[in-house]
Amino acid sequence: MIKKSLIAVVSIASCVVLFLNCKNDKDLSVVSSDDAQNLKTSIARGKAVYNDFCVSCHLPNGMGVKRTYPPLAGSDYLQNKQEESIKGIKFGMKGEITVNGQTYNNVMAPMGLADDEVADVMNYINHSWGNDFGEMVTEAEVSKIKK
Repeated sequence: MIKKSLIAVVSIASCVVLFLNCKNDKDLSVVSSDDAQNLKTSIARGKAVYNDFCVSCHLPNGMGVKRTYPPLAGSDYLQNKQEESIKGIKFGMKGEITVNGQTYNNVMAPMGLADDEVADVMNYINHSWGNDFGEMVTEAEVSKIKK
């Protein structure tokens, strides 16, 4: 009886230690309620930025215009090149990029957004139209990206 109780206590303790050591692991999707609220607020602000600056080219559904403006919805470029995407929003971009197997060679003018606005619009596009591209982008993260 004591042996079974000891095994149960050790098992529970091991699970608690494992959970505490892994709670920041992306696979566990553990997000504090403050972090979740901050992301939700950022996404809402980002939607307003998107509607002001991005919607005319990338469209309300994030699908872009084939061979002219790349899609943001389901974009492998956006998913795999977060820093380059942030840099493009912050400073504009020109030259060839490949998105979902399609080559785009156009110019995106700099929008003149502040770092917090860039972070917010990244959070919006990273979590819209079925996208789930990473953790929350912060103003501090955006401020570190240089031309």
